[in-house]
Amino acid sequence: MKASMYVFGTDLVHEGYDTVLGNLADRAGVDAISISATYHNARDVFPHNPVRRVYRHEGDISWFIPRAAGYPAGMVPPLAEDARGVDVLAELGDHAARRGLDVQAWTIFTHNSRVGSENPECTVQNVYGDRSCGDLCPANPKVRDYFLALAADVCRYPITRLLAECLHYRPFEHGEHHERYLMELPAAARSLLGLCFCVHCRRYGAGAGVDVGRVAAGIRRALEPVWAGSSWASLEPSLAAEVDGYLAAREIVVADLTRDVDAVVSAAGVELCFVDHAGAMRHVMAGTSADESPLVAARKLGVNPASVSAAAGEFAALGYADTPQRFAAILAAYRAVLGPETPLSCALRPLLPDCASSANLAAKVSAARDAGVRRVDFYHYALAPLDRLDWIAAALGEG
Repeated sequence: MKASMYVFGTDLVHEGYDTVLGNLADRAGVDAISISATYHNARDVFPHNPVRRVYRHEGDISWFIPRAAGYPAGMVPPLAEDARGVDVLAELGDHAARRGLDVQAWTIFTHNSRVGSENPECTVQNVYGDRSCGDLCPANPKVRDYFLALAADVCRYPITRLLAECLHYRPFEHGEHHERYLMELPAAARSLLGLCFCVHCRRYGAGAGVDVGRVAAGIRRALEPVWAGSSWASLEPSLAAEVDGYLAAREIVVADLTRDVDAVVSAAGVELCFVDHAGAMRHVMAGTSADESPLVAARKLGVNPASVSAAAGEFAALGYADTPQRFAAILAAYRAVLGPETPLSCALRPLLPDCASSANLAAKVSAARDAGVRRVDFYHYALAPLDRLDWIAAALGEG
């Protein structure tokens, strides 16, 4: 089983390419580095960064110099200011080749506040017509053109895999930098608020035989008691069935998009790895049980693992669980629908709240091997005390 570790461009610029690559190869024992080709807004604590201890990411930038001509107007990702004018992805390729390490490009798609703010017509639109500027709609043709241009741009570099994060719909939660609702908002209501009813999503729904107008009106009626402070009542059966049909249409959107991106990536000789966020949703979706199948959360994101895995070279599960048993259950749920032959990788965090000991991480890596996982990607170099590199080496060495 192969392994990589996620890194930010700031790691390479602030610590130095040789320092980071030496730590990954010689201390952690991984064979690849997964660099943030693009990244979104966030604030992180960096325990070993020599320049920043608390870092506010610039947001929705690139760590490579884009070819502007390939993108739709207004959607070219700007080079990160911390890159200091340097094409970090190109520099990394040169340094990694000398180390014998593969480079993987970790790339963010629908989670983009910069593009959304500048192109609001490209964002998701809820049942009330409100836009979420942090979430691009994967059914929008201009958004698809942007994604295809971004994938082609990244894949002109000497990378082996493109790790596609957020190549799907996103939930109501975790969309903006600062969110709040100071009232009871049940999980079912939040799921309905997360559905997109833009003209493009409506078209997909209608094409799947859904009466989209009826669904939208029914959802608004169902939410009225919530806004009045009353308790949530479940959808009446016929409306629930149509909402289910609308969810199925979203799965077609995501599978079609994945197939289009894979065609671009494969033409460049790169493997597309579809990263499913469902395994991390319990950390952002209040009320989601730690023991709930990731397939439930996947559906809220428009992800049908079987359809997506047929469209991409590899399917990646986020194993963000506290115990090896829960992590094994995540992999088992995916294997049940993907089958034993589908290329499956996973991400593990040797960090809190997932992992409090080296033994815990080793048991999870062992569970990954037992499930036939071909690669594990460890999250995240910038956020981890350096002794976690020793945990990774020990876990990989036990195989």
